[in-house]
Amino acid sequence: MAEVSVVESVKIKEKDYTAVLGFAGAGFIGNTALMFVTRSKGFKQVGHVKSIHMPPMTLIVGGRATQSFRVYADEQNGFLYLITENLIPAEGCHAIGGGLVRWLRKKGVKKVFSVEGLPFGGVSSEIKALEFSTDPAEASKIGAPPVREGVISGLNACMLEECIEQNIPWTTIFIPTPKPMSVDHAASAEAVEVLNKMFKLGVDPSPLRSVGAQRPAGQKQRSGFSRLLKRWAP
Repeated sequence: MAEVSVVESVKIKEKDYTAVLGFAGAGFIGNTALMFVTRSKGFKQVGHVKSIHMPPMTLIVGGRATQSFRVYADEQNGFLYLITENLIPAEGCHAIGGGLVRWLRKKGVKKVFSVEGLPFGGVSSEIKALEFSTDPAEASKIGAPPVREGVISGLNACMLEECIEQNIPWTTIFIPTPKPMSVDHAASAEAVEVLNKMFKLGVDPSPLRSVGAQRPAGQKQRSGFSRLLKRWAP
């Protein structure tokens, strides 16, 4: 197996794209929000990522085997969505990040947005999102308070570094979460709201907000990953 490759199950035409990234992290917000968007909009999976640096992991969803790092496309509006539940080890992030940015550039990606959870720490409960962007024009469109001091780590950090070197505008949307170790559905709903505002998706996030309220009284909260699978299952 190569260090990193993107297997296209459906040929992705080269054109001007915006890439949106949702990786597993604090609150499982990035991958939860983007999976909710792709399912709500009916976007089809068009490929998946393979790498010797990724821990072996296959999801079973609705009785079917599903890759842990997937690519979805909205070719009509020019979006590629990269989503994974896999926690990429630090030693593999540079190889995977570099390979992904090269592939995105080959496909014609002009801008990259990532959605990340931000564990609470000095963040007001009234602030639903923060942003960091290498492009001041993009930052002004989001309308969220800018991050002046902070950290981006893991695969997102490696992809950001590659994007800076290749002059591809990068924006990170931080969603505060008090649940860094489990799926934060309410915070994921906030992420969907921000994406709606930015990209005019028109996705109703209310089902995400209602997930926690549907749990019967006295029932223990499931682990982040098991709750995520339950949300995906038909």
